[in-house]
Amino acid sequence: MGLLETYIECFRTGDAVRLASLFVDDGVFYDDAAVKIGNDPVVVKGRDRIEAFFAQLFRQGGRKVTSVGINGNAMRYDVEVANMVISALGVMKEEGNLIKEYRVIAV
Repeated sequence: MGLLETYIECFRTGDAVRLASLFVDDGVFYDDAAVKIGNDPVVVKGRDRIEAFFAQLFRQGGRKVTSVGINGNAMRYDVEVANMVISALGVMKEEGNLIKEYRVIAV
């Protein structure tokens, strides 16, 4: 299973620890799609902070992902957040078979 397939599996099961383990120690998660629901873009740096961010998200119920399509280092999917479905595109930069940077934008 590739990094993005594992990422989605962790997202669906709410496994913040395993999801964060996919990132290098100084990895970065960007989420520009948050603007779609009226929030500021999210920038989380470092594996520990990424784990804490996703643990909080999963506690709030943010785990519903559908219509997943993966092509190389890019993934298109729909995610339900705040009772709204957002179509998103995620692009990953890899380093040493881990995620160095993952950027999400709404499409």
